[in-house]
Amino acid sequence: MSTITIPIADDDLAFLHSWTQEQGTTVEEFFSREAHSLRRHLQAPLHPVLQRASGVIHSDIDGVSDHRQHLDDKYR
Repeated sequence: MSTITIPIADDDLAFLHSWTQEQGTTVEEFFSREAHSLRRHLQAPLHPVLQRASGVIHSDIDGVSDHRQHLDDKYR
């Protein structure tokens, strides 16, 4: 297993120590589990339903702007 050094604010580290102790673990184990979980999540294949829907909306459509415009129109 590799070791890294992460700069983190003292109050954040104190919080992490307190929280992980309440959870019955350590800060190191917490970061290790979270990194593993993130890797597993990001490397997992898309669900078949999402895979089929992929490409349905053209890439030239700005969905965020369109949705904001829809909300503006709806709530004015």
